[in-house]
Amino acid sequence: GVWGPRGAAASNASEPHPHQGLIPRLKLEGKPSIKLSASDLQAIEGGKLWMQSKEEGGVGRGLGVRDIAAPVDVVFGQISDLEGYVGKVPMLQSLKVYERSKKGAEVMEKATYVVRVIPGYNFEYYVEHHANKDKGVVLFYLDYGRHSDFNDMQGKWYIEEHPTKPGWTRVYYQCDIKLWGYAPAIVKTLLTSKGLSSAIGWVKKESEKLAPKTAAVPAFALFGAAIPARGGGDALSPAPHKELLSPLPTQEMASPGGAAVLLAVACGALAATVMRAARPARARYSAARAATVVQLR
Repeated sequence: GVWGPRGAAASNASEPHPHQGLIPRLKLEGKPSIKLSASDLQAIEGGKLWMQSKEEGGVGRGLGVRDIAAPVDVVFGQISDLEGYVGKVPMLQSLKVYERSKKGAEVMEKATYVVRVIPGYNFEYYVEHHANKDKGVVLFYLDYGRHSDFNDMQGKWYIEEHPTKPGWTRVYYQCDIKLWGYAPAIVKTLLTSKGLSSAIGWVKKESEKLAPKTAAVPAFALFGAAIPARGGGDALSPAPHKELLSPLPTQEMASPGGAAVLLAVACGALAATVMRAARPARARYSAARAATVVQLR
């Protein structure tokens, strides 16, 4: 069925997810395996977002790279401060950490996310995060001990000092999503690509607010449009679908909130063709769930 194994993929913190993970798990160590051409690097250093998105075996996969005019510790602080997400991440109503532990340099946190997709429809999901500041990594995936409102997801932030600009950070963000039931491949790739821009966008915006003046971002970089992958990346080849080759609107790229609005409108249109009767404050349509999940992380 479209909506899940029980006909209504309702979140439930008191029962386990139907499975323990369908997507092969990303590793904590190392940055994504991609090949950036000289022109790709030039565009990234000019303030643009490089991204690649595709559908593979029912999984929507995306990867984005962007430079941020803020030091590594500031950027990592924004990404790893889960309870600080509310008020920064578009459409996120609440986030509550319900479990936390630390082993060496690695911090593990499990949190409940509640997202308002459109007025009257919320959805809830549970995520396990592993953050290691020394490695510049935040890895996340579903907490399979609780039943989330979508099938499967995982992602990874990898940050490193900029190779040529002191006080800047190069950010890599990767996310994989699997919906309940069927969704067209182009839906998955489009939502993943737009979600990438929104996720990296809010981290960039908030990090640069706290950056020292010496690392202030040039005005042109704030309005850089997204650029699609030109070469095949090891992890995400082949090249993205043709529908993704147009730059995203500059105003949407300039504002994470604007990107969220773009997502909500697109998802509403898609959902109108497949939405079933649902209780208020429950989002039960796969396309909307996918879009919001990607843009949140």
